[in-house]
Amino acid sequence: MSRFWHVRSARTATLLSTCLLLLGISTTFLVICLIRVSSGSWPSWITGFLDSAKNIVWENSSLLALAIGVAVIGLVLLIAALVPGKRRTALLEWDSVHEHEEWVADNRGLANLARYEAERTDGVGGSSPILRGRKLHVGVSTPVHETKDISQSVQANVQEALSAIPLAHSISVSVKATTRGGQ
Repeated sequence: MSRFWHVRSARTATLLSTCLLLLGISTTFLVICLIRVSSGSWPSWITGFLDSAKNIVWENSSLLALAIGVAVIGLVLLIAALVPGKRRTALLEWDSVHEHEEWVADNRGLANLARYEAERTDGVGGSSPILRGRKLHVGVSTPVHETKDISQSVQANVQEALSAIPLAHSISVSVKATTRGGQ
């Protein structure tokens, strides 16, 4: 199933503001048209606006630049709203009753699982996992000077925890251990 319409939360504000703007414009035009139908003439504030719009000189370069700038900003906002965002979820292999149903795990949840598994490893003082796509980078800090064994233990623990989850694609785990504090 295509996940084209996955919307990032950062784009929600753009979509909402665009929808509200279009709703306001369409409501205004509806009111103007209802006034025209009921009274038989355009409202006076509309005719005054149209008369002043007729007097605008379009050869004015600053006015033309402003109109082009507004059009470009509108086009950029439209493209930003329509282009799908990066996926922040991992697809799960899950047998579903419904044909068009997908099960996903949030990347933040998978990173928190990796943090838990890394920090419960003996000798690890703290960890900072970052999951991007199919690669999980786990940075761990330890007071131990020899970090090779700790890196291998963390990688094995995290890989074991992730393999228990039925992910559609495997996630590669890399660990970088740094020495902090200690004697």
